[in-house]
Amino acid sequence: MRLNLICRIGVSMLALLFVLALGSTASAQAPTPQPGVVKGEKVELIEQLISAHKLLAEADRDYDGHRALAAKEVHKAIKELSGNHHHKKAQTTTPPVAKAKAKHPPMREAQATSDAQLSQALAILQGVQANLSASHPKAATNVTAAIAEINTALKIK
Repeated sequence: MRLNLICRIGVSMLALLFVLALGSTASAQAPTPQPGVVKGEKVELIEQLISAHKLLAEADRDYDGHRALAAKEVHKAIKELSGNHHHKKAQTTTPPVAKAKAKHPPMREAQATSDAQLSQALAILQGVQANLSASHPKAATNVTAAIAEINTALKIK
């Protein structure tokens, strides 16, 4: 009887040690918050970058290719933040909208309207840049390059 009691105590102690060990392992594996941009802020930054990209894409003037280069850099930053930068490039095909545009080109917008769109995209990117520097250096580099391209584009008339 005494041996039975000792065995029960021993099994209880082992079970208690197992539970304690399991609890400390779980707490050690719990993710610690990373400094910098948190998920909600990251989504907001991506949305702002998409807005800037849309403005750059809608601007009607070419600006000797600098507008397109800025849009490309913003696209890279979006991919970097969203985590899609490791995927293979999809084959590029001409979207139906672009085909329709080629058949019936719209009237060109005024230079001032196009400049205003680029200026608005520039303001968005400058706001995003301040939040990216430490947490996402690659995306910050892309945004900095896009800002430089827009500044160059706005000097062209």
